[in-house]
Amino acid sequence: MSLNEELVQATNDSFWEIGKYSRTVKRIDNGKALCDSLRQLIQQRSEIETSYAKNLSSWSKKWNEFLDKGNEYGTIQGGWRGMLQEADSLADLHNLVADNLMTKDYPSIKAWQKENYHKSMMHFKETKELEEGFKKAQKPWEKKYTKLMQAKKEYHAACRSEKSTANQENNARGDSAVSPDQLKKIQEKLKKCQADVEATRDKYEASLNDLNSYNAKYIEDMNEVFQKCQDFEKSRIEFFKKTMFEIHQHLDLSVEPRFSQVYTSLHSTIGQIDSDKDLRWWSTNHGNDMPMNWPTFEEYSPELQNISKKKDSGIGGGSDGITITSIRHKPDGFDQQQSSPLNTHRQTSNNESQRSSSGSIQQQQQQQQQSSTLRLQQPPDSARLAQMNTEVSQADIVRHQPGGENYVRSPSYDESLNPFGDDDEDEGGGRKSNNTVESHVYQAIDEAREGHNKEPERKVEVAPEEEDNNPFAEDADETPSPSQEDSPRQMNGKEGVPVRALYDYTVTEEDELPLKAGDVFVKLSEEDELGWCKGYKDGREGLYPANYVEPV
Repeated sequence: MSLNEELVQATNDSFWEIGKYSRTVKRIDNGKALCDSLRQLIQQRSEIETSYAKNLSSWSKKWNEFLDKGNEYGTIQGGWRGMLQEADSLADLHNLVADNLMTKDYPSIKAWQKENYHKSMMHFKETKELEEGFKKAQKPWEKKYTKLMQAKKEYHAACRSEKSTANQENNARGDSAVSPDQLKKIQEKLKKCQADVEATRDKYEASLNDLNSYNAKYIEDMNEVFQKCQDFEKSRIEFFKKTMFEIHQHLDLSVEPRFSQVYTSLHSTIGQIDSDKDLRWWSTNHGNDMPMNWPTFEEYSPELQNISKKKDSGIGGGSDGITITSIRHKPDGFDQQQSSPLNTHRQTSNNESQRSSSGSIQQQQQQQQQSSTLRLQQPPDSARLAQMNTEVSQADIVRHQPGGENYVRSPSYDESLNPFGDDDEDEGGGRKSNNTVESHVYQAIDEAREGHNKEPERKVEVAPEEEDNNPFAEDADETPSPSQEDSPRQMNGKEGVPVRALYDYTVTEEDELPLKAGDVFVKLSEEDELGWCKGYKDGREGLYPANYVEPV
């Protein structure tokens, strides 16, 4: 097929048209950009692989922690962990894929790109060379083509002029108004136009023949440069093909021996699940095959009695235990009277009262240290009683209020708290009264020495019945009758004893009542062995320290 036939059939967008080779030249620049895009593709796929591996590891870590703290056990737990191990192994393989993509494929493309594309001032060197080759091959043909187009234009113009003049001459012949001279001039012009048509036609045909005679050379030169472009593009395509095969090899985990081993191990792990073995393990560690410390006979030890934190108040609260501190063994010179349960009761109450606010804690610690020091310094037997009488007779148990009135705390003691009460009555009523009064004296001494830390708001008169508790009175065996202040009364719909808070108390557990100095509420129960009372305040029942209130 000749070039002319191609020009007739082809559009004006043909490669052979002047300057239309630019698309082929631009393909080289596009190849450079495609290298950048392929590297970007590999980088993003590597990031996806890394992110997937990271998600697998996070997922495995989360569920491993669940198994560490969860309820699954035995070989079935091994099945769980086998699936998580598969995720960890697969994460390692995907990290390997990401690493291969970025350390092998990505640098390979970059190296080929650098080797085949050389940057110049404005364009790549390869682009510039091929563009100059196309220009050089097309330049002679472009001149001939331009000359042909000019001859064609002149020929067509001469034809238009000749035809116009011929029409004018025909019109002049039929017009009587046109003089013979005018008609002659028109006829001469027509002859000249016909001569121009012949001359331009000959020139146009000569230009066309000249162009056609150069077409072969033009095609040869253009094909030579175009083939260089094709060869360069072929090298790019072949390199991309090779690179994609390498990417496939790195992405294809089925050819990786470790990949198949992951699922072989997972299948083996699942197969090792043994329900009978798990049930035997549970029976041994949590079931009917566990050993048991069956109850045996134990001798009573008065020095190490079991201590509970609180009585079951029926309101609620935790079952936290108490650590026993400051266990003192009874010396040989002390009788049962000196190690009475009341002292143990007071020590335990002081320890428990540390549940108050930070300021009250420091105050109670100082009181406990002073009380403990006082008891340790007491002489045994009669000498101790003599010293107690002396201290009671002094002003240690009397405090002066800001108004100038004397204040003496009324002794209170619940006989039901004495675990040795029955034995004392068997041995004689006098001994029971002595224990009670002596405990009252201890309490009065302690409170008198601790009085500088407390500021009660009102005076409390000593109950007349307190005289009956005098160990030196004739009727020491008589039990004191309850005072009017301790008698039940109705308050806020609850039957109990009205009391007033002396200090602030911040609750530490849900079953306790918060106190503010001056609050008045109802005491519902007597003080227990740990120094706590049950009360009703602000529409709810709860516990509060007994030594934080006074009767109203």
